[in-house]
Amino acid sequence: MSTQNKGLAARFGVPPLTEVRRTTAAVLVDTVGVGLMIPISLLYFTLTTDIPVAELGVALTAATLLSLPAGLAGGAMTDRFGPKLAMVTNNLVSAAGYVLYLLADGLATAFLAMLLVAIADRMYWACWSSYVHTLSGGRPFERWFAFLESIKAGAMGLGAILATVILAAGTDAGARWLVVLNIATCVAAALLFVLQPMSPPADDAAAAGGEDDEDPELLQAVRGWRTAFAGRANRLFVIGQVLLSPVMLLPSVALPLLFVERWDMPVYVSTLLFALNTGIAALIQTPLSHAVRFRSRAGVICFSAGLLSASLLLMAAMPERQSALAWCVVVVVGVVLAVVDALYMPASNALMTESVPDAVRGRTVAVFQTAAAVGMAVFPACFGFVFEFSSALTWVLLAAVIAAGGLCFAAAAARLPHAVRFPEFRKTDEATAGAPESLAGSQ
Repeated sequence: MSTQNKGLAARFGVPPLTEVRRTTAAVLVDTVGVGLMIPISLLYFTLTTDIPVAELGVALTAATLLSLPAGLAGGAMTDRFGPKLAMVTNNLVSAAGYVLYLLADGLATAFLAMLLVAIADRMYWACWSSYVHTLSGGRPFERWFAFLESIKAGAMGLGAILATVILAAGTDAGARWLVVLNIATCVAAALLFVLQPMSPPADDAAAAGGEDDEDPELLQAVRGWRTAFAGRANRLFVIGQVLLSPVMLLPSVALPLLFVERWDMPVYVSTLLFALNTGIAALIQTPLSHAVRFRSRAGVICFSAGLLSASLLLMAAMPERQSALAWCVVVVVGVVLAVVDALYMPASNALMTESVPDAVRGRTVAVFQTAAAVGMAVFPACFGFVFEFSSALTWVLLAAVIAAGGLCFAAAAARLPHAVRFPEFRKTDEATAGAPESLAGSQ
């Protein structure tokens, strides 16, 4: 890499690509596959089978709920065998699930396919932050996380465009080809993750609640889970994850209902909002994370929560009918969601990942991510109930919930060491940053 290119990389916070080229390729390939399947994950079975939509909806809900323990199992696998094996495993399980998509001819097979894909998804989120932490090798977490997340956002948009083209050429056959391509991307990503060199994690067993290597393995495992669930900071992270989980579903569940059902906008407004969210996030995530690298992570999360809450309160004040400025609102909301994603995701994952000891990082992060999954499972039902009563009240309550989630992260981070609360330090802060790191789970 030339000196000029190195300067540009440092300026925009891009990590050295020579170190992560296989992971970058794996993320790109894997997420293109995700983008291929997003438009038809449930629609596929209505195109290729005679299963009623109501039964498919029940099956998907059941599969999602039954998959929740898989996230905890993925965290245990991460601690026992490392995040690299967990990443490979979740891709192979996902490929197996999509093979069953091709073979599905009844509700039982379709349910099993959905369950395997949901299990792979839970495992992915349980090990992804730990994988990035290990990949970063002690360097700023946000720089690596934001870069890979920007690759994911762009790849997901590319996959959605490819899916549109393939489905336009033939609906039923095109849907099957999308599944075949997604199986190929899962297997290819697993192979690339295998080939990515990873430095072995530091031995932090002693920090994980005082575990003794001579204790039976089962006793060590029990102590590890106790550490994952214990501590004021960990409990606040769990509550914060539940309260902030609607952020992930606003562009796909909540806002499309407002725009289409109450404002009488065309259905394709939902795809436009998705494209704006992912496209802008792909462009700004890395430079924006780099720009706030000297800010506290909790402060960044609170700013993101406050920005989104203020936007939702403005939505509550708007009339429940199509406005002349409706399309402007869609664009502004898409930009706000992209900025919030670009700031909140790296900072929150960094706090949760770096505040726990290495020996139980996988299990603890799995607990945090499972809390978010529970919140996302509950949110649609709660949203639908309140939205039917009053859309204005819906946005007010959502604003309050999201603001409370940001405050939970701030309270959790208050007693963490300086080195965990801040991603990078100016030279004047280095003396403060050198304080020994305490553990969230032991507080």
